[in-house]
Amino acid sequence: MATTGSVFGIILQWSLTRPHWQRDALRRIVAHGTLDADDLGELVLLCKKGCGSPGLAIVAVPLSAEHVPGAAAAGETVALTAISDVVGVNKLAPGQELPFQVDGITVVYGDNGVGKSGYARILKRACRSRFPGRILPNAFETAAAAGSATIGCTVGGSPVPALCWTDAVSPHPALASISVFDRECGAVHVRETNEVAFRPFGLDIPDELAGACQSLRTALSAEQATLERSRDEAFAKPAFGAATGTGRLLGALAPDTDLGPLEHLAVLSDDERSRLRRLDADLAREPVRASAEQRELAKSLRRLAEDVGKVMSATDDATLGRLATLAGEARAQRAAATLAAERAFGGTALRGVGEATWRAL
Repeated sequence: MATTGSVFGIILQWSLTRPHWQRDALRRIVAHGTLDADDLGELVLLCKKGCGSPGLAIVAVPLSAEHVPGAAAAGETVALTAISDVVGVNKLAPGQELPFQVDGITVVYGDNGVGKSGYARILKRACRSRFPGRILPNAFETAAAAGSATIGCTVGGSPVPALCWTDAVSPHPALASISVFDRECGAVHVRETNEVAFRPFGLDIPDELAGACQSLRTALSAEQATLERSRDEAFAKPAFGAATGTGRLLGALAPDTDLGPLEHLAVLSDDERSRLRRLDADLAREPVRASAEQRELAKSLRRLAEDVGKVMSATDDATLGRLATLAGEARAQRAAATLAAERAFGGTALRGVGEATWRAL
């Protein structure tokens, strides 16, 4: 496992706070050095899945301790001693052994095609390399076996049992502390613009992640633009108000929305059809004149409503009750006055004495 103070240890610790798609991107960068089109396509899916996009079966594999270079115990060094029993790597002859000098420098040389690159590919895949590449099988064999080899090494100067290596994405755990550098690894410093003369191993990982983020942003923006262009005009330029029943339903539209109320609103009643015909007839007329007529009609209706409101406010139940009481009292008094007049003036010779006309005179 990487130590806390190492570059990879710091990146691993920092990655724990990042989204799963970024942690997966870091794992790919550490394993392969760069991201190809397939990697970016899968990262787009992981990003969308992390934001709740349904129906995506892809699963993120976050960067973990087993993906980063290991560190030997204090005072110990790991050194290669030999590569032997090679199978399925280029056209390397079986039964050969390539020894390494534990203390010193081992120079492997020869003409083109003798196998130097094949052994280099084994080391880049078995140990740690920013650009591990891939194992190429024998092109002349129809059913080539998976790449494998036996690798000898020492730890702290003491031999350890030979390691049986089989080609995989991650380096062998026991060899993870060995870094392999070749011209492809040097491309980070030669082909890219760098302000520093030397960049420690692993410090290019944040740059690669930033580039991946930009690529994902471009891809997602292009997809968003495509979806916007294919969006129904009914939603792009809605003819309904947001405060209407239709607007509220469509504004909250989701995959699990019950469409029953919306279907009910789509069916017009007889009254609504009649009103629609009236609206069509009104809109078919000369707009200025029709609008003036409608404004005058609206004013008349408002005045009528105000008058009715005033009458209604002055004719509540209590007021009508008092008026009914007064009317009843007036009728009773009128009847009493009529009876008294008949008694007082009933025997006179003049007609109408005691009646309203007589009293007025």
